[in-house]
Amino acid sequence: MEEKKNKRLARMKSFILVLCSQKFCSKNLFSLSSFVFIPLILVLFSFINNPSTRYNLDFFTAHNQFYLSDSGYLSNTGDDEFWSPKAYAARLAVADDVLGISIASYGHVKAQLNVLDAPDKEKDFSRYDHVVEAGVKISSGLLLVYNYPDSKVALKAIVTPGTYRVRVYSYGLTNVNPDEDEGVDHYKINLWKDNNTQRKVLKQFEKEE
Repeated sequence: MEEKKNKRLARMKSFILVLCSQKFCSKNLFSLSSFVFIPLILVLFSFINNPSTRYNLDFFTAHNQFYLSDSGYLSNTGDDEFWSPKAYAARLAVADDVLGISIASYGHVKAQLNVLDAPDKEKDFSRYDHVVEAGVKISSGLLLVYNYPDSKVALKAIVTPGTYRVRVYSYGLTNVNPDEDEGVDHYKINLWKDNNTQRKVLKQFEKEE
């Protein structure tokens, strides 16, 4: 992956050198190149050097759940089909433009959210207790993460409008008291552009009795 990124970077540098050797960087068009090509080059470099965007989440919620949605979501999270028995078992409630994410502790969310530029390729789930994924539409281009029940926004993130696959990795779920705010549970949330919206449990957490 690093080698591929370096090759892309080298190609970009060559492209810049070609531009500067042509009339674009001539004296007569210096102003144009400064205002058009330099910003473009900076944007291209930002994509090369930042293949994903990472956000650290640390906030309080209630009732062992929080939400990820489009800023203008219309789905009814109070519908019986949203937090259905199947959703509770999967630890993920799914609607067209909003997801409900289940947590082990009652209220403290500690998570990392990554907006990826390619599908998540992680296959080894041995370090996690539970892994589940589904899809959500972010039509407005503004992704929200917020708590329950007062919908206090913990994160606003600008993304490319479209449908995203969201995978939630949960770990530290064992021996967490669901009635206490604090626990050792943590979460990693990866999302990438994908039209597949079906919920799928990749690893099921089985609580010890």
